[in-house]
Amino acid sequence: MKLKFFFILFLSLCVISLAACKKNKVEIIEFDNTYPLALAPDVQWAVITEPYATYKQNIGWDSPIEGHCRKGDVLQILGNASDDNGEIWYRFLDGWLHSSCLTVYSNRYKAQSVSDSLKDNN
Repeated sequence: MKLKFFFILFLSLCVISLAACKKNKVEIIEFDNTYPLALAPDVQWAVITEPYATYKQNIGWDSPIEGHCRKGDVLQILGNASDDNGEIWYRFLDGWLHSSCLTVYSNRYKAQSVSDSLKDNN
């Protein structure tokens, strides 16, 4: 009787062990190289928070318009400066934007997450 019990226990353990031993899949991790500076510690990113904003040729409200951007756009900040009134302006590829129309983030992934939520709320 005891031998039969141990035999059944042994078979049960074998079946459980075989079921638990699955062939391990190799997971391939692919990195998105679209934005190589997305996590660079010295690069900041901005999300446009106004429905529309105008790029200026230089800092200052009277500067000529260079172009336009929209709410939710994610942009890499190339620099910043203060005007004569102490207001902060940020430089981008297409021109300068006043700090009141954007929010600054430390990496592109945070900025993109905020941008996605802004677009979902529209």
